[in-house]
Parts: sequence; C-alpha cells; structure tokens
Amino acid sequence: MNQKKHLFSFVIAISISFILIAVAIFAKDYDFLPIDPVKVSRYDVDRIVYQRVEKFTDYLKDSSCESLLIIKNKKIYFLLDGYDNIYDVLRKHHIMSISNKFEELDAAWPNKINGKPDFLQIMERRSTLMMNNNEEFVSTNFGSFYKAIRNKFIKEHIDKYHQLLRKRAEAEIVINRKPIRSALYDEVSATAPQKYSTVVKVKALDDTVYSCEDYDGDGVTETFIVNAADGFNWGYKSGGNLIFIYRNTDKDIEALIGKLANEAVFGSVDDEKEMIEMFPKEKDISDLIKFVTPMEPNYSK
Repeated sequence: MNQKKHLFSFVIAISISFILIAVAIFAKDYDFLPIDPVKVSRYDVDRIVYQRVEKFTDYLKDSSCESLLIIKNKKIYFLLDGYDNIYDVLRKHHIMSISNKFEELDAAWPNKINGKPDFLQIMERRSTLMMNNNEEFVSTNFGSFYKAIRNKFIKEHIDKYHQLLRKRAEAEIVINRKPIRSALYDEVSATAPQKYSTVVKVKALDDTVYSCEDYDGDGVTETFIVNAADGFNWGYKSGGNLIFIYRNTDKDIEALIGKLANEAVFGSVDDEKEMIEMFPKEKDISDLIKFVTPMEPNYSK
C-alpha cells in the first residue's frame, strides 16, 4: 500500500514538473529595466510611460513594482508603487550572500505593489526638486491622480490596438500560437481541451509596436507592451518605452488588457457584430449560385 502511495506521489510530482516546464518553454521573456527618471535619454519632449512588473527575472531587479513617468514642459514627474531603496537591497544581498542564504535573496525587496504609490520624485532637467517616499503622503495626495492617468493612458493605447486589429489588411500583424504540452500520465490534462500560449505583435503606421501575451493559455492576457520607435529609453534594453505590463495579476489592469491576445485570434464583440452585419444575405448568395452555374443554352429543362 505504501509503495502505491509513493508511486502515486511520484507520478503527481512528475506531472506537475512537466506542466511547469511546458509553461516555461512557451512563455516569452522580455528585456526591461525598472524606470529610472535620472537616466531618461531626453526630457525636452512631453511623454508618458507606464510600467508594471510582477515576475521574478533577476535578484537585482524588483519583481513587484509599478510606476508612472510623466514628462511635461521639461519637468519629470515620477510616481512608484512598491518602492525599495536600491542601496538597502544591495546591502541585504551582500549579507545574505556571505551567509549562503541565496534562497532568501528575493526577500531583499520587501515592498510589494499594494495599489498605493509610495514614492514621488519631481525633477527639472536633471535636478531633483522634490523627493518623498512616505506612502501616506504620496498616496493621499497623488493616489487618485496616479490611477486615473494610468487607466486613461492604457485605455487610449488599447483603443489604438483595436483600431489596428480592425484594419488587419493594412497593419502588420503577427500571431504566434503554440500548444502547451500537457503533463504525462495526467488523466485530467489528457481529457481537457488543448491550451495554447498566444503572442501577438501589431505594428502601427508610425512604427509603434504593440505586443501582448497569454503565456499559460487561460484566455487572459498577462503581458502588454507598447514601444515607440523614437529611441526613448532609460538604459540598454530598458523595455517598452510607452507601456510595459509584465505578468499582471491585478484585476483592475486585467479588466483593461485581459482580452487583447484572445481578440487578436478570435475577434472582439464589436468585430462579431460587424461581421454579422457584413455577412452576405441568403438571396445574394442564391443569385451568385445561378451566376456561377449557368445552364446549357441548347438544353431545355
């Protein structure tokens, strides 16, 4: 009996491992750097950049942070949710490393996204005018502004993305769907519908590139990236320079981006309505049948 239990546990463990490996194989990794207002390539052109990261990629990169960068009239306004002082992080990394506590390195970033911006920096050109990392002060004075601008900015780019999808013949669209391998010896996976990871890239006429991904095949888009071709950055491979949402889990953001990959494959509700209206009428196709099937002129019925 114990042998059967051990065998069953072993099979379950192997099955879970295959699932995790399959997701890892088909999920795409994206280069990025957390936004640093001090290192922006230029500040003389008005701009908005939004970034949200919820995926571990490197012990020296925060895996839970959300930020909004606004450049207006050569002033930089930077808000951050999930602020950790990089010097404190590096000090903790050093202590953990010499203590061989490598499994605890991620704990060096204790502050996670909680919906309340906790860091504010205002700059003019390269000089800091104001800096504050008191969550109560920042969220009380700028929390509503932060969320409103964030949502409006994302929504505006989603509208443009939908516009491009509606003009598929003119826009450059690449859709890459790959089946996600199910676990071996997993009866549930064997009978469940096949899941697909989906990556979509759409290029606008102004060379802005929209990318979105449903990495685990659950029908929900977790990653949405918008990158302008103007070279704006805050370092080498800094990532999407307009929007960079990586492995989102927030329900408010999901309500905005959650259907993007699926809509590229299957169409949106508006697309369905338009297709229904444009679909040929039965009489038109009946007439077409007669037109493409002419009767022999020398034979009577």
